[in-house]
Amino acid sequence: MGWLSDRIDRRGLIVGLSILSTAALLWMVLLVPEDPPRWMAYSLVALFGAMVIPGYSLILAHVNDHVPPGEFAAASGGLLILWGAGSALGPIIGGTAMTTLGNPGLGWLILSAQLLIALWGLYRMRQRAAPEAKEDFLVMPVQPVSTELVAVAQEAAVEREEAAAQEALAEAAAPEPEPGQELPPPR
Repeated sequence: MGWLSDRIDRRGLIVGLSILSTAALLWMVLLVPEDPPRWMAYSLVALFGAMVIPGYSLILAHVNDHVPPGEFAAASGGLLILWGAGSALGPIIGGTAMTTLGNPGLGWLILSAQLLIALWGLYRMRQRAAPEAKEDFLVMPVQPVSTELVAVAQEAAVEREEAAAQEALAEAAAPEPEPGQELPPPR
């Protein structure tokens, strides 16, 4: 999606993905029976996820197209605050929708949110032209941070085991004190 968003208007891609995810959700809510075949449920969920998951990254890239270079962190912070507010309010609104509409209520809520994103995107496309220059999508190399941390932890464990073994050998090699002789102070 990143590669594609570099070649077309990001807003059009965001709107298109929102409309497609709305259609997938509508199909799930209206056409899928209570106990659908697994292949149907998995296919629709995969299709929906493939369209929704890149949304935040695409919106962030679109915002960064319009933000001066020194303001990226502030813009990202503002989007994270909105994301957090949605994470806090979403379960409350979702629970209310399910209480009111039953099990399909959550689907209808998410469908409505995707439809609002699409409508807002279409509205904004009429208000402002697409940015003339935008940065190309750059794939960042994978950083094996966790494997490096595991190696460091394993080395530390080996060092502790070696130190404990040397200490045990030193204690075993130490002569037994004779009765009445004072023990050396512990280290």
